[in-house]
Amino acid sequence: MKAASVVIANWNGKHLLEQFLPSVVDAIRECDEIIVVDNGSTDGSVEFLRSRFPQVRLITLPRNYGFSIANNLGALMAKNEIIVLLNNDMKPEKDFLEPMLEHFDDPDVFAVGAKLLRFDGSPDFTNLARLVVSGGVIFGTSELDGNRLKLVKKPEEQFHAPGGGSAFDRKKFLALGGFDPLFSPAYFEDMDLSLRALQKGWRIIYEPRSVIWHLSAQTGRVKPRWFFELVSYRNFWLYNFLNAPNFLWAGWQISNLLRLLVAEALCGRFLTYHISTMLLLSKWWGIVKRRFVNPPMNAEQLVGLLKPSAEEKQEPNKQTYPLPDRPFVLLLSPAYEGDKHVLKEATTAARRRWNLPVAIIARPSQATNLKRDGIADIVIPFLLGSPHAPLRSFAQLASWLAKSNCQAFVIPSKAHSPSKGKFILLGFVTSLWGKKPIWEWTGTGWKRYPTLIAISRLPFLFTALFFYFLLTIALLSSVLISDLARLTLKP
Repeated sequence: MKAASVVIANWNGKHLLEQFLPSVVDAIRECDEIIVVDNGSTDGSVEFLRSRFPQVRLITLPRNYGFSIANNLGALMAKNEIIVLLNNDMKPEKDFLEPMLEHFDDPDVFAVGAKLLRFDGSPDFTNLARLVVSGGVIFGTSELDGNRLKLVKKPEEQFHAPGGGSAFDRKKFLALGGFDPLFSPAYFEDMDLSLRALQKGWRIIYEPRSVIWHLSAQTGRVKPRWFFELVSYRNFWLYNFLNAPNFLWAGWQISNLLRLLVAEALCGRFLTYHISTMLLLSKWWGIVKRRFVNPPMNAEQLVGLLKPSAEEKQEPNKQTYPLPDRPFVLLLSPAYEGDKHVLKEATTAARRRWNLPVAIIARPSQATNLKRDGIADIVIPFLLGSPHAPLRSFAQLASWLAKSNCQAFVIPSKAHSPSKGKFILLGFVTSLWGKKPIWEWTGTGWKRYPTLIAISRLPFLFTALFFYFLLTIALLSSVLISDLARLTLKP
């Protein structure tokens, strides 16, 4: 069996290395190695590693170059054929390595992803990842239903190898250039790399026998939350424009981005998407160069990667997506993991005020966890584009809500989900249509949310129209210039 090099990127994570590095050391064999790439830590991480783990190969950088560059450097310096990328907040099971390495006997395998679990036993976000395209927007989803995940005993093909918790063929990883530094400091570089590997015809495998426990979201604690939100939203759209198959597809994506910007403006969240989009424009030349040097897959290839989820694989007559017919109160916010505590607090307050069950709009696979964690009593199943879900478009959702027994909409003002504006806009429309009140939970009390408050924000929207026009021209031109240059200059 092939030898492996475990690569861990670290930045001010001494407390995490103390907690989790011993389990990594226990899990490797004599032929394997551990490489820690330290991004200029100032918390004593380097001194700790040198004194406590002298067997670890330590690469020190003068400053924080981010996740992508640190892992690329670790892969470049690795001496073994297989690299295993772990976050510094991951605890692998002692026998996690061998099941992953078995797959690399197949020369077409690019990466193998482990079964990633949180310490409460719930699935992490990157198990059985599959590609989703909605309105031209390219993203991924994974199996979040713990019971359904337990039924998966054999390896399966998947779309995405997460940058933490996966093994990679080192030669293939380096042949693709590793993670694109355009995504620095972090987020979506692993999805981008996975898509480029699939474009080559290589395979990505999910291995349920390899289990890794993930504390999750620890890296973001060393910088303000808003910083990582802005970078995450910027990189999501960067990933999309880099991989849009053609000019028309990019236009399709931009139309969705503009809708999100308008929704944010009307709902009072002026900054998040708008600042992220301005940051995206700073990558304009990078988009042009990348699409010229490494053109994305065509539309036929991309659509060919679409596969049904575990929910959609079930027979329709065995699927149940019940919609509530009793009175309820609805949280106007997506079931975003980062807002878990805020949503739970709002739900508790809403139960006390109305003495009614509280509902949230989410994918059916999230229902078990949301109810277990006390975030909602009812989950309104919404699966965009699913042929089996009763609500599969925002128009259907709005129509059903207007006629439903919903007694009030609740906006948790402290929620920071990237899709919050879209949900609030849904509430505005439905409130006008179905005459349902909107209330805001501020964290300390209740405030009535006037339905027509969006009108007061129209001046900002009109002011922003010029920005939207320039944004559209800039993004479309990046795709058009790169594609025309490739057709003209490349033989």
